[in-house]
Amino acid sequence: MSARQGTELAPALPPGLRGETLGDYATGERQLLDAARRATTPGWAALTVHFADFPPPGPRAHHGRIARAMLEDAAQRQGGQVFALRNGDLVLLCPAATLLGAPRPGAAAGETLPALLARLLRGNTPEGERPVSVLRLPEGRERLLAYAAERLAEGGLTPLEEAVALAELPVGLTPAVEARLLPDLLLRQTAVRLGGAARLQPIFREITYTSAALQAQAGEEAIEADPFLLRHFALRLEERVLIALPAEAGRRGALDPLNGPKLHLNLAPATVLSPDFAALATVCRRHGVGFGVEIALVDAAADPDGYAAARALLADAGMTCVLDHVSPLALLLSNPAALAPDLVKLDWSPRLATPPPDERAKLAEALAACGSDRVLLAGADDEQAVHWGLAQGVHCFQGHHVDAMLAASRVALCREGAACSLRQCAERAGAVAQAGRAGCRNLALLDAGAAA
Repeated sequence: MSARQGTELAPALPPGLRGETLGDYATGERQLLDAARRATTPGWAALTVHFADFPPPGPRAHHGRIARAMLEDAAQRQGGQVFALRNGDLVLLCPAATLLGAPRPGAAAGETLPALLARLLRGNTPEGERPVSVLRLPEGRERLLAYAAERLAEGGLTPLEEAVALAELPVGLTPAVEARLLPDLLLRQTAVRLGGAARLQPIFREITYTSAALQAQAGEEAIEADPFLLRHFALRLEERVLIALPAEAGRRGALDPLNGPKLHLNLAPATVLSPDFAALATVCRRHGVGFGVEIALVDAAADPDGYAAARALLADAGMTCVLDHVSPLALLLSNPAALAPDLVKLDWSPRLATPPPDERAKLAEALAACGSDRVLLAGADDEQAVHWGLAQGVHCFQGHHVDAMLAASRVALCREGAACSLRQCAERAGAVAQAGRAGCRNLALLDAGAAA
């Protein structure tokens, strides 16, 4: 198709700038982000006409038409493309040489396309501001990525579009965009200790991800059957949350590490040893709050030296080290206790309730080696899981059945609880985005997990 139609990158673009599958995200912003992500070919440039920055009443109608025509003429002659964005801005991707010569009649001798556009629009722009900017590529690729992502975030995206936009950006590149996109992709779940003086005691809140957030990064390929690919995508998003958490401290939001039971985040050993984690540890130490890191058994086994260093760092910082994703089979075939975590997360399976006779004794021995007080039963989605765990001396649980128990305890004691159903309370407790928490009039209790 032609550059004027704007539904795909022009065929004349070099392979490094051609889009692949745009699917349902074929907006100007989505196409620009797709092109910027591939903008690695030297000798190209991006010219932006910043109509959105014009003061009220905005640019004159004829200015927009003339600028669009000039950019499309340059794109059609040199094999570039024009992207019309929803905020009114226009972006031209084309060979840099196109921007260095006089583009059309009416230009002064030696006047370039950016200069001609600036002269055309100068009387309509605020004092001291330039209506046109140029980025050379690939040197300016990250700035172009940030710009495209910010425009995407302004457009009212679907959750799937948001996940795609966020997954394609370099980690830590645009904090403002991440703050806008991340919450819609996140969930949180509270783990509890049952028994003792406090019958239902919240012990931590884990930050996890929606399945749609992970699936969006894989495109049309299903990832549920490939836990390693799923873990790869999850770790990319987890790094973003790690970077965002220090800025959330003290804001009393769903991601505030100072608010409610301590937060747990799933990280790889190498990430725990990174400067980004050190920044979060400094915030937690300054405020005297706890934090927990959950490291998957497969990640610990793949990088034993890294795991040992991460565990030592967490111990020195007074943080909790959790060995995560320990399946019943892994519990029987390995020795998780040898890794010396503070907590072992055992994934619930109905097989645990009715093991073959030859596994029953081995299972009891494995639990004893870990220490039942250092085992948490994850995925406790029904009463059977909780009853089995308690019978084995396990008192820490996490799962949908626990979510329902916590919601029931809150609704029974909340002064605003008469207006809420158990399902509403449970869903709000699991939400991170403000929209998901809307309707709760007792956020302090919601974030605490359960009444003291």
